[in-house]
Amino acid sequence: MSSLVALLRHSLRRWRAFFAATALLLIAFQFFMILAARSLELSGRFRLLEAVMPAFVAQWSNMTAASFTGFVLFGYSHPLVQLFLVAAAIGIGSEPAAEIDTKFIDLVMARPVGRSVPVNRTLILLVVSAVGAIVCMLAATLVGLQLLAPATARLPTPKTVVSMAANLVCLALAWGGMTLAVSSIAKRRATVAAACGLAAFAAFVLDYVGRFWDAVGPLAKISPFHYFDPFAMMGGRPLAASDVAVLITIFVVGGAIANVAYARRDL
Repeated sequence: MSSLVALLRHSLRRWRAFFAATALLLIAFQFFMILAARSLELSGRFRLLEAVMPAFVAQWSNMTAASFTGFVLFGYSHPLVQLFLVAAAIGIGSEPAAEIDTKFIDLVMARPVGRSVPVNRTLILLVVSAVGAIVCMLAATLVGLQLLAPATARLPTPKTVVSMAANLVCLALAWGGMTLAVSSIAKRRATVAAACGLAAFAAFVLDYVGRFWDAVGPLAKISPFHYFDPFAMMGGRPLAASDVAVLITIFVVGGAIANVAYARRDL
């Protein structure tokens, strides 16, 4: 346990600048979106947005995107935020390969440290980073709404905000778990990051196309992004337990594969 804590502290120190910058960026982004929503609400331009919104967007987002609620929840639903958090999870999940690549693992294994320690350290780091990022967004949303929401605005329900945030955490963890599984058998971090980054982009495109093209719909179920539907939740659908179960299962299975593969690999 002491070796796990020591290695986790080392990783937290190594990532602290990135974590701090990410927290500030997400907080600033949420405040900016609430300010933009406030301006549009006070000027009455949300009604104009609803009038000019394309039909397929209206159907997909249940018209809620063109509202004060939709703008407030923009950070939990926009593809750029999704892909940013997934990219961060891929970077963290590739840490075991990076330690082999830089020979840092030689220093670690020179001590009485079990093979499971680097993998379990990364699993904990993935959970801490994903949950921490979303907690910052939730705090910014709560404070921003308290300070900036107009009296006439229709606010998002706490259940909807928390549901979208929880689903987004699960999505990031799923990609982190898959990356960790790949990292446990790879020798180069660049190889892991490139392969998993390309897979994430392909999976995102597959899910996006599958939402509008029925012929691709069944194939899109292999994409983890298929189990994150923010616009449905924005429109009132509760968080699906099956979506959470699939994403958490991917994370757990990825961690289990990583532990087995890392224990058997040649360092």
